[in-house]
Amino acid sequence: MEKQSISLIIDDPAPRVHVYREHAKSPCTRDGRPLLDNIPNDFLSDFCDVCEQYGLAGKFSIVPNPGCRGEISHGVEGFPYSEILEWLDIAKRRLGERFTFGPEMLTHHKAVNLKTGAYYDCNEMEWAATQTRESLAEYIAHALQILRDVGIRAVGVTSPWAFGIELEDIYTAAISDAVYRVWGETRAWYFLRGMRGVPKAGPWRAYWTAERSVISIPATLNDEFWETIENPDTSEAHVKERADRILTEDGKHGSFADALRIGAMPVLISHWQSLYSNGKRTGLRALAETARRIEKNYGREVEWQSFEEIMRRY
Repeated sequence: MEKQSISLIIDDPAPRVHVYREHAKSPCTRDGRPLLDNIPNDFLSDFCDVCEQYGLAGKFSIVPNPGCRGEISHGVEGFPYSEILEWLDIAKRRLGERFTFGPEMLTHHKAVNLKTGAYYDCNEMEWAATQTRESLAEYIAHALQILRDVGIRAVGVTSPWAFGIELEDIYTAAISDAVYRVWGETRAWYFLRGMRGVPKAGPWRAYWTAERSVISIPATLNDEFWETIENPDTSEAHVKERADRILTEDGKHGSFADALRIGAMPVLISHWQSLYSNGKRTGLRALAETARRIEKNYGREVEWQSFEEIMRRY
């Protein structure tokens, strides 16, 4: 019997820069702790340890110009370039076989004027809403090219916030144009939408011609680790409570079990900042606990797959 595909989305990673801190509405957590302005490389190593232990697979974003701090192919403001290269090497070496990489557009912050290199006053989602197929394709292609320049294959993209949602038909065509322009690939994927609690939710073909296609892969579960950014509680009870929301110890309850019951593909989502938990790494512990429970209760029935594997399957 064919196993049920499952996958993990990780949004907002970038070498060293805490991208969320760059665009957050407040520089502090709700209880007044400053949001840390960088994430050390050993956190990526710790994440890789969890992925290797439980065989996790999915989609891992890399923001090409994190927080408007500079393109990762040339240097990121505030950090030695050796640390940027170290982060990229860890990602390629330890995640490359199980995770599909892709840009989360250029900055996940202010939009970039590609002609001048200056930043617009609006963020990338606001900018995208006024664009054409060609201008979007040019912007996306630039993001893809930066990743290619640092040795990372990327045939799909993640929308920062809801980038492109107001003109999704144009957006999907632009994704196909950009992927074909940079990589010569006729198939592409993208992540934009969440479909929580929707029966039979899963990937679909959002754009196609006789020669090309683009697959939309939605998140079907919520990021239950986000609260660890705001909550300083690092207790084992808090870790288990976060995991319970996705899957209880007995495997009978939680959003993962609910998705399977309604015939949806369980696509988990988290964010780099959710796992880092403003330095406490509580979210990463909760992810590990969740993965353990999935393996214990459903290991024979499900298979972790990367976005590129899902793209080919659909």
